[in-house]
Amino acid sequence: MSETCAAPTRLWRLGPWSRNPLMRGCDRLRSAMVLIGVFFVLMMIPLAAAYGTETYSRLDQQTQAELATQHPTPARLVEDSRTGTTGEPLPAAPQYQAHARVQWSANGQTHTADVPTESAAKAGQTVTVWLDPNGDLVPAPETGSQNAATAVSVACGIWVTATGGYCLLFLVVHWVASRRQQAQLTREWNELDRPPGWHVS
Repeated sequence: MSETCAAPTRLWRLGPWSRNPLMRGCDRLRSAMVLIGVFFVLMMIPLAAAYGTETYSRLDQQTQAELATQHPTPARLVEDSRTGTTGEPLPAAPQYQAHARVQWSANGQTHTADVPTESAAKAGQTVTVWLDPNGDLVPAPETGSQNAATAVSVACGIWVTATGGYCLLFLVVHWVASRRQQAQLTREWNELDRPPGWHVS
């Protein structure tokens, strides 16, 4: 029990406000940066969450706008699904993803394009594609769960980046402070008119 009670006391004495004459300026700087770092990391949590919430709202509004102007329509596969380059710069059919050529009708015209499909899709099957008001192929709008996952990723990315940046700053300051402290100790030791490495018997 005494050791448990003594731990907070020892931590308190390591603070930058300590009056311990053996505590050097470098020690106080490191101690202060640790306290600032804890406060900074905790403060970044609500800030990152707020930005993530704003990101979700923006993505949701974008999805609602796309749903108001775009619509799904059935399309028929004219070939079996395959894997490889599409040969067309269509955002709906990334390279090396399983895809196949489909055909659909819009505004009295027949359209064809490569779209992502399941790897086992066969010619003649019907899939759903999304079209804009002109009947052109567009990527499907993001779902609510996809928007939420993106928002969470953005919030976590901000927090991790900020925390990592401060940790890097602390390591740099710690390295510089340690070098200066070691140089100061060497100068003080030399002032005792004893060579470095002298041992007390």
